[in-house]
Amino acid sequence: MVIYGDYHTHTIYSSGKHKRKHATGTILENAMYAKQKGLSEIAITDHGFSHKLYGLQRKNIKKMLSEIEDAKIKTGINILLGIEANIISSEGDVDLTDEDIKQFDLIIVGFHSFAKAKSIKEWFKFFLPNLLGFKRKKDYQRNTLALLKAMDKYPIDIISHPGVNMPIYFDKVASHAKKTGTLLEINGKRIAYKAKDIEDIKKIDAKFVISSDAHSAKKVGSINKPVNFAIKNSISYEQIANMGKKIYFKSQIQQKELES
Repeated sequence: MVIYGDYHTHTIYSSGKHKRKHATGTILENAMYAKQKGLSEIAITDHGFSHKLYGLQRKNIKKMLSEIEDAKIKTGINILLGIEANIISSEGDVDLTDEDIKQFDLIIVGFHSFAKAKSIKEWFKFFLPNLLGFKRKKDYQRNTLALLKAMDKYPIDIISHPGVNMPIYFDKVASHAKKTGTLLEINGKRIAYKAKDIEDIKKIDAKFVISSDAHSAKKVGSINKPVNFAIKNSISYEQIANMGKKIYFKSQIQQKELES
């Protein structure tokens, strides 16, 4: 399996900013490794603004855009600027404003334990049960509804590592994802789907995207785990959006419509 682009990679602007040994990739380094792996395109999708440890800072976006243009010229790799935003409430709120959304080529949304909840009430109602690993019926219902509302409120392109640390009803999420044109990620590190979930999603015909979730430059394009998972579960090439073909994300489609 050969993917066209890796649409979930991190850089020193979020996961690398604390100079951990496994998180030192610059935008240029990510692009260089993508070229080595034979990719045509990558997205820089650093952690959302409310992530307590590794959140992107808004003041760095202009600098990132400049570095992206430089890396494009030096590597020939097309580079998109995205973000892995955080879902911060049971009402489907994420840590993006309307102005934020305009700055990104794609929006990934996921649940992260170290994100800042929208309110103290939401921390107890939404974050704490997930942090404690509760998997009661009401937890599945609450989490699933939060994702459905998020897809209605925001132009979400990809749900990152669905079901990880946030149990959901995959069939309901997949049905809504198909309706909204949102992709379900098969993550390079963390996969929560069970065999039945995959069968349900295949029947619904929601689309997947395979991503590395690279937190170091050398991991960009490293997709052995999700590829093996896809093969094991007989997921067809046609159901994987970036399998040998480019993805046009919502903001890019909207821009094309405005230009035409």
